[in-house]
Amino acid sequence: MTDFTEANRQYFDKMATTYEEKFAQGVKVVAEQTSQHRLWISDRWTDTITNPDEKVRMLEYACGPGVISMALAPFLSEIIGIDVADKMVEAFNRNAATLELSDKMIGHVADLLGDNVPGEFTKSPYVDMDIVAVSMALHHFEHPDVALQRLGQRVKSGGTLFIIDLVPQPGHAHDHGHGHDHGHGASKHEFGDAAHTISTQGFSEETMRNLFQQAGFDVGFKYEAISEPLVFKMDGKSHSKSIFFARAQRA
Repeated sequence: MTDFTEANRQYFDKMATTYEEKFAQGVKVVAEQTSQHRLWISDRWTDTITNPDEKVRMLEYACGPGVISMALAPFLSEIIGIDVADKMVEAFNRNAATLELSDKMIGHVADLLGDNVPGEFTKSPYVDMDIVAVSMALHHFEHPDVALQRLGQRVKSGGTLFIIDLVPQPGHAHDHGHGHDHGHGASKHEFGDAAHTISTQGFSEETMRNLFQQAGFDVGFKYEAISEPLVFKMDGKSHSKSIFFARAQRA
């Protein structure tokens, strides 16, 4: 685990107990929009496949409390959540238990983006996914291009990589084709105490297209800016951010 990843682990471990309260409006928007975009994200769900014995599996990476997993759970056979922060995974599993989803939704602690991924996470059941989802976390990854390449390897042929993240604000788009803002330029004014955990302040449609293509996802690319902003309070101040949904498939 790099120093940058460790900084993220510590930050999100600390805020895990208050995350859903602080970001309540944002969590609501993401959950509702994800449900509304289900068929936009993928055409493979338990209510759309022809073989009732066939499984539809999703991995949510940097899963946090499992907002995406909970929204899509009714249409999935198996959901695996993975996060580097122990307490976020505890929240994920607690939410699964509360919703009586523990039989098909379970979270684990692991860093899948480092150079030394634990052996058990390199094989079944952590590979050959129908969907890999990353929600509001790509801007926290030190190297977004490498992240999508490594996570993309876990998607089976025809499967979908689904990303929710920040639309770059005017003057803050540092599009280098690989989505990495050199110098970690997040300002404390905009991101509060989370500024040191952010590598990139947003991803344009062009950047996301390039990131998907570099990761081997060059089929069915879509990018949609969501009209309803995410509003949240941090360090006593109100912040508003625009987000996008993006998806593409592996051939």
